[in-house]
Amino acid sequence: MTIKAKFLGAMFAAMTITAPLALSTTPAAAAPYHDMHHPDAMHDHGRKPPPRVEHRSRMPHGHYRWRAGEWHWSHDHWIWAPGLWIKF
Repeated sequence: MTIKAKFLGAMFAAMTITAPLALSTTPAAAAPYHDMHHPDAMHDHGRKPPPRVEHRSRMPHGHYRWRAGEWHWSHDHWIWAPGLWIKF
């Protein structure tokens, strides 16, 4: 299982446990208007650009795995985060 998959699984578990508590104790009027209607939360960023072809550097000595690069949305455009070797 990848680090990203573990992280997403943990986040999903935390959200399913805490979300009902937050919804039951916090009235809708308590959240500021600008937080509820943030433009990035409602903006459709469109499709991600296609993945870039990356040339892996030589694997470092020890226990490493390659994490492929990926696109991230930042403000108003897509940014490429290059792949890297992660020690495990």
